[in-house]
Amino acid sequence: MNCKERDKENEPLGFKFKIINDKFAQNFNNELKIHDITFSQMGILWYLEHNQDHKITQKELSEAMHIKHPTTIGLLKRLEEKSMIEIKVDAENRKYKNIAMTDKAKDFLNKHRQHRKELDNVLIKGMSEDEVRELRMLLDKVYDNMKDF
Repeated sequence: MNCKERDKENEPLGFKFKIINDKFAQNFNNELKIHDITFSQMGILWYLEHNQDHKITQKELSEAMHIKHPTTIGLLKRLEEKSMIEIKVDAENRKYKNIAMTDKAKDFLNKHRQHRKELDNVLIKGMSEDEVRELRMLLDKVYDNMKDF
């Protein structure tokens, strides 16, 4: 069966975002699958990495990730089984459990950062620095336009 060629000038912008996202997600998920990590688990690790300045509780993670408490517990359990996080009862308030990354998780994120850089380079291949700056600005505008839609 012969696929019809894309009409790049007239296809809807939403479709362009979808096919880019699909390719990006496919590559990203393939990379994570090799390491037995899901996208949701990766989101937890990113959050922990970017919020190391304070104690992080299960409740905070649930709210930050926009997921229900039972889902958070399941994600954390699997990350703990993989030795990526430690869950400890807060010494100051025993009703809270604090979540912290292990050295194994930090090493994983450092290695994965290189893959993300490589993927970014694929996304901007053939673009000048000015075009990359403009692309970033335009994508931020699209995001801002969609935020409250």
